[in-house]
Amino acid sequence: MATGENPGPATAVAPTTTSPEPTDPTNLPPGATEGPIEADPQEEEEEEFDDADSALGDGDNASSTASLTESILEYRTLNGRTFHSSRLGSDNYWGPNDERQNEAMDMNHHFMTLCLGGRLFMSPLKPGIQKVLDVGTGTGLWAIDFADEFPDCEVIGTDLSPIQPSWCPPNVKFEIDDAQQPWTFAPSSFDFIHLRYIVGGIADWTALFKQAYTALKPGGWIESFEPEADYRSDDGTLKPDSNFHIWRDLFSEGGKKLGVSFTLITDNTLPKALEEAGFVNITVRDIKVPVSGWPADPKLKEIGQWFQYTLEQDLEGYVMFMWTKVLGRTLEEMHVFLAGFRREMRNKSIHVYLPQRLVYAQKPETA
Repeated sequence: MATGENPGPATAVAPTTTSPEPTDPTNLPPGATEGPIEADPQEEEEEEFDDADSALGDGDNASSTASLTESILEYRTLNGRTFHSSRLGSDNYWGPNDERQNEAMDMNHHFMTLCLGGRLFMSPLKPGIQKVLDVGTGTGLWAIDFADEFPDCEVIGTDLSPIQPSWCPPNVKFEIDDAQQPWTFAPSSFDFIHLRYIVGGIADWTALFKQAYTALKPGGWIESFEPEADYRSDDGTLKPDSNFHIWRDLFSEGGKKLGVSFTLITDNTLPKALEEAGFVNITVRDIKVPVSGWPADPKLKEIGQWFQYTLEQDLEGYVMFMWTKVLGRTLEEMHVFLAGFRREMRNKSIHVYLPQRLVYAQKPETA
């Protein structure tokens, strides 16, 4: 897709019925806009750059794994970073699971909540829901916050690695599971299934959604929120030779080798897979996420700042697996690329954003 193209903030996928969500524009996320994001002219200066610097430092993660067995904690190590082990699922997932990346995931939870205007979800859930599944729960903060908001609801969070905290509300539990393997949950047992930022972790989305369809109660909802690894600009400030495009090509090429896609928006993957799995009332929200605090709008500026913080917390972790293991490039080349990427990300005269897509859909009441 060419730079600047965007399918719009809300598109329905046929065949569906009318979206159950009100069309009031105040109900849309901050970045759900077809038009360009207005830049803040006071931010048009490039920050002083030091490659040794990071936005917030390495951070510290408070997750506890004291009660877990040694076999669960057998991770793969790559250039000093730990990754998911094939003992617990696929060893092709590109994201680290160590403390630095966990801290970035905690920050990402806050960033994504801001992206939805302070909400945890957009599906029109009915009162009195009893059971919810959070697939790919990561450090578990979404599941914990949801459980706090719905104290009478049981919340289960699943992930490949046991990186969740030991402290959590009594109505939350975490399980080690690979969502691409056959599910063992009872049919028609969940009111809501939530997936967020799986990002290249699923080879067959239709197969995944079919399992979710079976696990949902009739009338239950599923929601998926994914980015596309393709930084864009609406005003021409993103140049063809930008390091942002190197990032895009890195994940596009690496994803093809791994058999997963990082172009879910361009390919319209999620709505098509949901329809193929049997879901109805499919609603799409496309959201622009500015990189850094260049927008004039205060909400979008805050979102952009938190996105920058999240990236800079562990830029190395985001690209290392793809760069070295999948594409066979050197660490030295990677660090040169990351230096250029940081420099461009901190340059607020480059009005770049990352496209994200939230999709929710319903299992038919009569299913």
